[in-house]
Amino acid sequence: MKIKTLVVALLCLIFAVTGCVSTSELYIGKPVNSAPVIEFQKAEITAGTWQTFDVTINYTYTVSGGLIEITGQGELSQHYQMMYNNVRTMRVYLFLLDADAVILQTVEIPAFLMSTEDKFTFNIPFKVNQSMKGFSFGYRGVASDMDGQTYFDSLP
Repeated sequence: MKIKTLVVALLCLIFAVTGCVSTSELYIGKPVNSAPVIEFQKAEITAGTWQTFDVTINYTYTVSGGLIEITGQGELSQHYQMMYNNVRTMRVYLFLLDADAVILQTVEIPAFLMSTEDKFTFNIPFKVNQSMKGFSFGYRGVASDMDGQTYFDSLP
């Protein structure tokens, strides 16, 4: 009986350890098809806006030697600000892309929103990789009010 319990516990442990992959790693190797893609420019400082129906992100990136730093601020669209009061969950990702818009690396951006009118900011430095040609963002969230909730996302 003890051996049987030990074997079952060991199998559960093996499944738990091998099945644990961070969410951000799930997108590596997938193409970004349904969201705007920003190609890196040769300019030292570049600013712009990345926007979908759900989210707007104003960003600036700086290229300096072998480093790129992307900073910005994001918020939910006017639709969510007018129709809902609260944000139950929100996960935002920066996707670093190759020339074919395939994800090479993913960085999760902390987006601690409570109200649909809150904003999130970020500052992400990383080393330049020869195969990195651009970036995009992705997100998944839930907005709610007294009458219910809605799910929204833009992920590969």
